[in-house]
Amino acid sequence: MSRRTIAEFCYMLASAGVTYLIAWGAAWSYPQGAHTIWPVGWVSVAVVAALGFKPFLDSWRRDRTRAGETADD
Repeated sequence: MSRRTIAEFCYMLASAGVTYLIAWGAAWSYPQGAHTIWPVGWVSVAVVAALGFKPFLDSWRRDRTRAGETADD
C-alpha cells in the first residue's frame, strides 16, 4: 500500500473515532438521553466510516493500477 492509501485509511479511522468521542461526550453530558444518543451515535459512526470508504477505495485502486503498469514494463 502506498502512503496515500494508508493515509486515507487512517483518516477514515480517525474520523470514525472522533465521531464516537462526540457521541460519548453527548451521552456523558446528558445521561437521561443516553439510551437515545447511543443508537444515533453508532449510526453516525457508520455513516462517517462509509463516507471515508470511497476515497480509500479510489486510492487503493489507483495503487493497484500503478503496480500493474510497472509490472508490465
